[in-house]
Amino acid sequence: MKYSMRVMQTLLAFSGNAQPQLALTRQLIERGHEVRVLAHRAARERIEATGAEFVPFRRAQPDLDISRRETDTLRDWQARTRPGAGMRLLRNGLFAFVLDVSRDCAELLARWPADVVAFDWMLIGGAIAAQGAGVPAVALVHCPYPLPVAGAPTLFTGLRPMRGPLGALRDRLVNRIASRLLQSGLPVLNRARAEQGLAPLERWEQQLLGASSIFMMSAAELDFSSSGALPANVHYVGPAFEPYARDWSSPWPETNTDPLVVISLSTSYMDQRALAQRILDAVAGLPVRALLTAGPALDTSGLELPGNARVSSFVPHRSVFPHAALVISHAGWQTINAALADGVPLLCLPDGRDQPDNAARVLVAGAGVRARKGTPPRRLRKLIARALDDPALRRGADAIAGALGASDGALTIADALEQLVSAPAASAI
Repeated sequence: MKYSMRVMQTLLAFSGNAQPQLALTRQLIERGHEVRVLAHRAARERIEATGAEFVPFRRAQPDLDISRRETDTLRDWQARTRPGAGMRLLRNGLFAFVLDVSRDCAELLARWPADVVAFDWMLIGGAIAAQGAGVPAVALVHCPYPLPVAGAPTLFTGLRPMRGPLGALRDRLVNRIASRLLQSGLPVLNRARAEQGLAPLERWEQQLLGASSIFMMSAAELDFSSSGALPANVHYVGPAFEPYARDWSSPWPETNTDPLVVISLSTSYMDQRALAQRILDAVAGLPVRALLTAGPALDTSGLELPGNARVSSFVPHRSVFPHAALVISHAGWQTINAALADGVPLLCLPDGRDQPDNAARVLVAGAGVRARKGTPPRRLRKLIARALDDPALRRGADAIAGALGASDGALTIADALEQLVSAPAASAI
């Protein structure tokens, strides 16, 4: 490496976006670059573990921690309908952060001029501040492509592709609705732009699309939008994983060779306790070893644990998944990427947010099955047994594993940032 650069990152605390973005942070630090990560206080320990400097948000809900009920301001899990949950996510998440994130990022850039800003796509204020400071910015996307694309169902609909005139009509309709919903955030976005001395935009999407690059941290083969006409600055770079132990210590005796089923229900709070109990009731009596990884968001006290189940507060997914025959998941994007990277099929029980969309992508890939989160234990038990006995699901997962293993997102993005800083490009907006 012939030079060192300053990189400013923005990070939403303890959501599925953290792991791939912090993998990039580690890669940049290892290359000798200086990285400051602007984030909520709950992320301090994870950020500092990478070697980067943690900078707390001062204005943008600094105490936000979506792994805990009392500090989760998104509160989309309280909505009774999927559209209601989606509107809460827009109002309380995507739009609510714009002004204060822009102000906090601009303040940091004023006292610490960065060479490039790598912003979480949900924290679009980072892109506004970067543009106001004349600094190139790239978007880090930890989910399927989030903007409407002609010929594909848009994110947050949970829909699978549909061919023919009826499918084309359906996609045009839902994409039009999605665009209108994004437009409702335009006033606050333009207010943030005005504060940074920038001209107003006509459409919300223009701010994200104006990034030097939009890095999709997964494989194109796992995202419906990749088959549509995407902008030239959108790049699928593969998943990125933080370091993990290669060895996993099983809590069962070596003589127990029953198939391992891993139950993983999100690191963010989504009121998932009842779902966890239904799954535990479903695996009771099955000839499996069931491992529930609780994470910070699930209180396991009082859960009724069958004799073939164990609970762990935390196990790195990439450590245990290679030993698993099936992963039962809320269908978070990072859990899906980790399971399929190891060729493990999934039983998806989407709970909200982008999870129905993620589950749809697993189904189309032939790498898993899906059920409603309210599915009773008896029905879940049959689905688990069927998934374990279906070799086609393992073949589908193996096929996606090849695509996910083709490139390391952290390496690819780090290379691109070095090239961008050595030969900066003009902003597209």
